[in-house]
Amino acid sequence: MSDGDQITAAGSSFSFRCPKAPSRPGLEAASTDATVYEIRKVTCWLVVADIQDSTQLLRNSRAEEAPRITGRWLSACNRIIDQHQGTINKFLGDGFLAYWLARQETAAAVAGALLALKELQAQGSLVFRVVGHYGEVLAGGAGSLGEESLTGNDVNFVFRAEKLAAKLGTLRLLSEPANAQLKSLLPTILEGRHDLPSYQGKFAFFSF
Repeated sequence: MSDGDQITAAGSSFSFRCPKAPSRPGLEAASTDATVYEIRKVTCWLVVADIQDSTQLLRNSRAEEAPRITGRWLSACNRIIDQHQGTINKFLGDGFLAYWLARQETAAAVAGALLALKELQAQGSLVFRVVGHYGEVLAGGAGSLGEESLTGNDVNFVFRAEKLAAKLGTLRLLSEPANAQLKSLLPTILEGRHDLPSYQGKFAFFSF
């Protein structure tokens, strides 16, 4: 039966009423305005920076002092990345992951950022490592800062390389793909070929 149909019973006629349920704007808006995040493969520069012995820093500093020290450092790094057209995708508590989409002019910007981070290291206010890599990532969704989420084998690779830098005792390290793109812009030194956990074979790395 539909709204308005006539019903006859015992000589009397009645109209069947079945009004439509009221619309629910909130639900309609949620369904029509839902954002679909596209996942795509892109070539990126990836830079990870990480404070060396951050646990020791916390132990040796007053409770209110350590956050100020790390905050000033993160602010200085953020300015460097921003001034060189990069983006910090994720803060890691005692470090960050930054990226640049690979374009013709990007290598020079990345080299400038790495040199500026090297200069910040030389100031000695905080000891930290810097590791650079060049590869393909899956980009899409929402990152921790409203930017795109970056995932994939090469993202994992740069974090493994940062652990290698700690093991080697070097503050600055580049993967072989990154070095190939930067060698005309940034003097580097071969640090040998090394294993990385979960990756087959040995990989060349360079300090700068």
